[in-house]
Amino acid sequence: MRIIFVPGIKTWKFYLDGWKKDLAQHFADDERIFLDDFMYLHFEYKKLEKIIAQGVKLLDDGKPTIIIAHSFGGILAKTMIDRSKHHKVQKLITMASPHKMVLWGVRKTKTYLQTPACVDVPTQTFGGYMDSIVPFYQTGVKNAPHKTLWSFHLGFLLSSKIRNKVIQSSL
Repeated sequence: MRIIFVPGIKTWKFYLDGWKKDLAQHFADDERIFLDDFMYLHFEYKKLEKIIAQGVKLLDDGKPTIIIAHSFGGILAKTMIDRSKHHKVQKLITMASPHKMVLWGVRKTKTYLQTPACVDVPTQTFGGYMDSIVPFYQTGVKNAPHKTLWSFHLGFLLSSKIRNKVIQSSL
């Protein structure tokens, strides 16, 4: 199995240290890839296309994969899955992703990327009750299980308790 982590907008690499440690512990024998080579904003289309191309290239090799994505990374992950011709994504897990959000130019970017509302893979979404960046009611995907946790936006990156709840949904 392979785990791909897709970070959100302006996610500093040190925010992902806990995820790297926890995924190594839970998936010690599995390949773990973090698409954290870029710092991006949702309107930097060239950077977004590079991240998506990198993800599609990985997915097109047909290896069984779980994708975990934070914030806008969930939008990028859905776009990667949609564009991949040979993916074997077993599950998509998103945390605090603006799936239903249309503010701040997010709708324009989703339209530009042709991001589907949902993808044809098992999906689990999470939102945070205390998230002032992406309100929890904007984080669900139609016909997919959704959990709202007592978390703020970066809590999905920084809290080991929250990380482990998300990881449990992938096992």
